[in-house]
Amino acid sequence: MTGIQRELLDLLAARSFKKGTFTLASGATSNYYIDGRMSAVNSHGAFLIGRVLFDMTKDSSFAAIGGMEVGAVPLTAAVAVQYHLNGRAVDGFWVRDKTKSHGTKKLIEGAVKPGDRVIVLDDVITTGGSSLKAAEAVREFGCEVVEVIALVDRLQGAKKAFAAAGLPFRSVFTIRDFGIDVPGDE
Repeated sequence: MTGIQRELLDLLAARSFKKGTFTLASGATSNYYIDGRMSAVNSHGAFLIGRVLFDMTKDSSFAAIGGMEVGAVPLTAAVAVQYHLNGRAVDGFWVRDKTKSHGTKKLIEGAVKPGDRVIVLDDVITTGGSSLKAAEAVREFGCEVVEVIALVDRLQGAKKAFAAAGLPFRSVFTIRDFGIDVPGDE
């Protein structure tokens, strides 16, 4: 783990990790919750997230990076700024839960276009459902999904779901980095 990843993990543990009883987006119940947005909308957190995601993706060939609204929006902005600071232009995008009913009536917001190679982002992944939905939307739009990246993998089936969909997947951290010992996919 790099120093900046350690700093991000500490920030996520302090700002985003909570114990209690929670219902997850997947419908499952958990005794812990990680709200990555609580770190992503903090100035230092946005810097760290952007830097870590930049470091993970800088050697990849892609035109756009993003994911499902709302979780991927601050991640996308953070990494786009880092690309700008490092002299490389990339576009950000996000996928709406439903097609917009007014204005441009888009499902995908941003300058992504058919034929683009894209990376799908998520803050925390359990089963991978939200990111699979985002990946399917951009694939249907005509993009190639290079990979899916999450800040935290809860190790509850996402890796297998992405493999079944033919999507490379990696995460910055797993739930084990937060001291939670779970039997999960490696």
